[in-house]
Amino acid sequence: MSKYGDWTRGEDEALINKLGGLEVARGILRGTIEVVTKMICFIVRTLTLLIDETKSVDELVKAGEFDWVSDNITSANFPNPANGTAGNHELALFHFGKTMSSDAVKAEMDKEGYKLATIWDLLAFAKKEPNLQRQFPIVALKNVWQDPLRFRRVPCLCGGAGGRRLRLDYLAADWDGDCRFLARRNFLCLPIFFDV
Repeated sequence: MSKYGDWTRGEDEALINKLGGLEVARGILRGTIEVVTKMICFIVRTLTLLIDETKSVDELVKAGEFDWVSDNITSANFPNPANGTAGNHELALFHFGKTMSSDAVKAEMDKEGYKLATIWDLLAFAKKEPNLQRQFPIVALKNVWQDPLRFRRVPCLCGGAGGRRLRLDYLAADWDGDCRFLARRNFLCLPIFFDV
């Protein structure tokens, strides 16, 4: 009895066809053809949360019960959107495991049907998952604040055994491979056509 005793001849043929034929399969075995695998999705977690953009950042920061908050994360620096709403939204946490620019992060989110998370998304996430930020930084790239020195900064959850922190990170820098990025599902409204 062979190592793969229940493997059938039909499965052999299906696998060879899937690889691209007999010559490709032989090339792989000889090492003259390289098999390349690609990670298709960088999403490590999804969840649906109530995001309330009608509440001020100050209110949501207080509700988040952080151990430390940057003095610049205020409602004055992050005002409510003019058309802010309250509703359930699907959020996803992306992890790339390598250094990435903000533009590259956004491009990968776009491919998966997500858009950059807001500070309201980040604060709702921190309330729902208060200890996750102790394991790795979680960044929301949508809302940018420019400091007095004209550096652009974005909100980031971080922490450790010493507590939970809400800080502002520099947008211009590349992001470390340890960072996670929060995103919101991008639902597109498509027109509906009827036959008459």
